[in-house]
Amino acid sequence: MEEKDQMTREEIHDFGVQIVCEAMAEGGYEIIGSNPSLAVTPQIVARKKGRLCFVVVRTDIYPNKGKLTDREIHHNLQHAERNDATSYFASVGICNATATDDSDEERMRIPARGAGFYVDFDGLKIMTTIDRLGIANGNAHPLP
Repeated sequence: MEEKDQMTREEIHDFGVQIVCEAMAEGGYEIIGSNPSLAVTPQIVARKKGRLCFVVVRTDIYPNKGKLTDREIHHNLQHAERNDATSYFASVGICNATATDDSDEERMRIPARGAGFYVDFDGLKIMTTIDRLGIANGNAHPLP
């Protein structure tokens, strides 16, 4: 496969954002907006049961899944706190389906434009801190 046929990092990320948006819509979220740029967080702003939700998406290729750094987690938690929103993380992994069906381990890592993909996404993960977790569980004071 020629390099020009491979998805760019931006295309891979955009694909992951689309997957998460679709799953959220099916789950009853109202998608207010999405931005597939890696430079912008959150990538998805939504609402469910009147609650504002910020979703940070990261997508990677087989055998990996998207990850956040500690700095990104901290930044997004602060942003959500300032906006009275709940912050979520969506980790997505994609794998070249044709290569998987052929058991070609090396090609499974190549995100080819127009190819089918197997997707590894197991839902939204809430991002919070120990302090907020204690308050959410009914403790009047943050956990020690």
